[in-house]
Amino acid sequence: MTTGSAASIRWFLYCSYAVVLSAVLLYVRFPEKEFKEYCIRKAESLFNGTKCTMGKITYEFPFGIRFDKVAFLLPDGPNTPLFELSSLNLSSPWRDFGSIFVLSGQSYSSNFSGILQAGQGNRQFSLDPLTIQNLDLSAMKPVNETLGRNLSGRLDYTGTYSAVVNQYLDGKAVGKVKLREGKIALLQPVLAMKEIDLQQVEMNIQYDKHRLQIVRGKANGIEMTADFTGMVQMITPWYLSNVTAKGDFALQAAYTRDNISSRNELIYLQKQFKKTTIPFQVAGNLQNPAFQFGY
Repeated sequence: MTTGSAASIRWFLYCSYAVVLSAVLLYVRFPEKEFKEYCIRKAESLFNGTKCTMGKITYEFPFGIRFDKVAFLLPDGPNTPLFELSSLNLSSPWRDFGSIFVLSGQSYSSNFSGILQAGQGNRQFSLDPLTIQNLDLSAMKPVNETLGRNLSGRLDYTGTYSAVVNQYLDGKAVGKVKLREGKIALLQPVLAMKEIDLQQVEMNIQYDKHRLQIVRGKANGIEMTADFTGMVQMITPWYLSNVTAKGDFALQAAYTRDNISSRNELIYLQKQFKKTTIPFQVAGNLQNPAFQFGY
């Protein structure tokens, strides 16, 4: 064995020993109070204009941290969190320590996971892949209260997301969204429907610098089925973001059988548009969308 090779092996062993020793010391004497204060300051800097609260922080051997009950609130606003995480787990592979993180956790009954990678300069980051499973929309009270109507269902997302810190609306995302067991209250009845009971919705989405495009969407509900595309132009505040969508829908046979007035209106619309499915479009903003028949 050459002298250079032996020196390289010794250097590797010394570094490995130092890393393991540091991990053991952190495990034995983890400074939770000081570390929590640091993490709260960092979290508030990642989301300007918010106040952050955290529960217990636990060091997990060898290079992991678990955060419990992380919440973000408006500093002078109500005590209802804007967003909260039941738990967040972060770990970093020793070969890429500090630049790549494996994250997972729970939020609004969902499980999420992803690979977080820091970019080169400008505080860039990416989540690739990013998976969210079983997000409970009804538990997101600030969203429902702001929109002024009830949304419920279980949402899944599989895809990617990238952005610059504190410029999150300027980010990019590509993925697939699924909604199960959903209910959407309507501002005005449509064919006697006051709310839409959705068994499943699937959407392929692309997001790029404030524009969310629904490339292909398909809905299957108790009252109706639909194929659609759409676009949301995100602005601040988010609930005034412009929304446009169009597609074709059909009422389920069981619904028209039990609702004579809806069946008669459906027959009239089918004759008007000369189609078995009914074209529709939606325009307005997220808080006050307007629905109409035709394109």
